[in-house]
Amino acid sequence: MKQAKGFTLLEVMIAITVFALVASTLSQSSAITVDNQIHLEKKVLASWIAENKISELRFTPYQDITNERSEIEFADRKWQIKTTVTPKKQFQGIPLPLDVKQVTVSVSSKQNPDNSIHTLIAYMANDDA
Repeated sequence: MKQAKGFTLLEVMIAITVFALVASTLSQSSAITVDNQIHLEKKVLASWIAENKISELRFTPYQDITNERSEIEFADRKWQIKTTVTPKKQFQGIPLPLDVKQVTVSVSSKQNPDNSIHTLIAYMANDDA
């Protein structure tokens, strides 16, 4: 009698189980990588928007730098920019000889305006005073 060649049912089931575990692990790690990539992309775009806003404010007359909210479209996405201005009389306990404003620019997506993606702080001085 001739013996059959091939794999037993148990060997095939073990191979399928090992393959399923490996495929599941690879799928999970690629999903995490994609999520990280999306988060980093949002972070970089939000930082560019904040830096652009600070640059705009540097060319704005000192008395016109005030609190504001605005919305823009950048990189095919809608963003919300919140600018908060606080007068500073002291910096780390040292009195300032100039009129200085602390400008905080927070950028968030329009879909989730309460969750700031990036915040940038700059100081603007009134050189005319």
